[in-house]
Amino acid sequence: MPEAPPPDAESNVCLARLYEMDAALERMEVELPEDVRAVGAEARRRVHDCLERLGTGTDPDLRALTEAVHEISRMMDALTARLLLVPWDGHPRTGPLKS
Repeated sequence: MPEAPPPDAESNVCLARLYEMDAALERMEVELPEDVRAVGAEARRRVHDCLERLGTGTDPDLRALTEAVHEISRMMDALTARLLLVPWDGHPRTGPLKS
């Protein structure tokens, strides 16, 4: 079985970004409301797919990976926006607001 070619600078940058995304999604997971947990899980699955493709050298075309990373970024933006719409403790507040 042929070995994967050594990573170049672009691959290293892409790998670093993917690892950052995975770490951010992992931290986000515990805070996500139930209605978007599946989106978070799908985003992490896509990150892991990209890491595997890049790590094994099976996808030398970084354009496809770049598109995948952009799509994951859009998913993360949506998750972040959703997190900002819920109270920090993750439970909807009832009753009057304290001033």
